[in-house]
Amino acid sequence: MPNPIKLLLFDIGGVFIKLSGVHQMLEWTKGLHTEEDLWQLWLNSPSVKSFETGQISPHTFAQEFIKEFSLPVSTDTFIQTFVTWTTLPYTGGRKLMERLNGHFTTASLSNTNILHWTNLCKTQDIESLFHHNFPSHRMRIMKPDPTIFEVVLDRLETTPEETLFFDDTQANIDAALSLGIGAHQVCGVSELQEKLMELDIL
Repeated sequence: MPNPIKLLLFDIGGVFIKLSGVHQMLEWTKGLHTEEDLWQLWLNSPSVKSFETGQISPHTFAQEFIKEFSLPVSTDTFIQTFVTWTTLPYTGGRKLMERLNGHFTTASLSNTNILHWTNLCKTQDIESLFHHNFPSHRMRIMKPDPTIFEVVLDRLETTPEETLFFDDTQANIDAALSLGIGAHQVCGVSELQEKLMELDIL
């Protein structure tokens, strides 16, 4: 018999929160990149990786990111705008988590940074959605490095077979699957709810 599921592990951006920065980046870069190009550049950006693993300050990140992407904005303007990129929640996330929290251990595992995380906690009270939260800037490591999953499972004393993970990025799904975690790609709360119903979690 398979182990019963004990832990539900969730990405935040792209699952509970709409990511709105791409339109601003398209404007700043004046059409030099497509949305897909910008997403790939973001995922592979040295300054993003340093910031989202807590290695550099917001000011240093802004300076390096502006230089990396040749953005026509000041450091202060960039930071003020950057903070707003995580302010739009998908409908129904809190109600869904209220249903799940009474039956499972829940946790967030999100690639994020101190600016976005602070804003999410202030505007969305994001920490209260889950029993545990593992933002990458505190972990000093980020997805898709499999080590971050191993750390979470160790801290929560849970096995891969007892865990389900939900994320909108395939590379992160692949990393979780490589460890034996049940992992599923979803985008938005509606897709997440449909997948949970499909898996008989709801």
